[in-house]
Amino acid sequence: MDVRIEDDADEAVLKALMVGMRVSNRASIPDLYSRKITAAVRDTSGAIRGGAVGRIAGDSMYVEVVWNDDSIRTQGLGRRMMLALEEEAKKSGVREAWLYTMSFQAKPFYEKLGYRQFAELPWQGGKHQRHFMRKDL
Repeated sequence: MDVRIEDDADEAVLKALMVGMRVSNRASIPDLYSRKITAAVRDTSGAIRGGAVGRIAGDSMYVEVVWNDDSIRTQGLGRRMMLALEEEAKKSGVREAWLYTMSFQAKPFYEKLGYRQFAELPWQGGKHQRHFMRKDL
């Protein structure tokens, strides 16, 4: 056996780790429901201009990625995609969503959507903060 750091591990490594983790989790919680959902924002040509990705596990959803191109901000699309993601999650029995955002990102945006901070951690020697937020669905 060998342990080594693999910078920018390829998709095969990441997939193997996720499969192993899921097998292990299912041994403890055999009926655990898990899936990834996405709310995509596309322009008229079909190009991705933004979106949000959530990972559902049991009755919780972790919002992994939220991004909108600068050209489409302030049009309400971020709000619409987050609400769409939450509605889809509720159909799977999800009762809470959580995420983290950086101090230079979108904490006020999430607060307007009803997310509340439950933890904060310093980053970059305290230059920035990671805000962990949750919302009851």
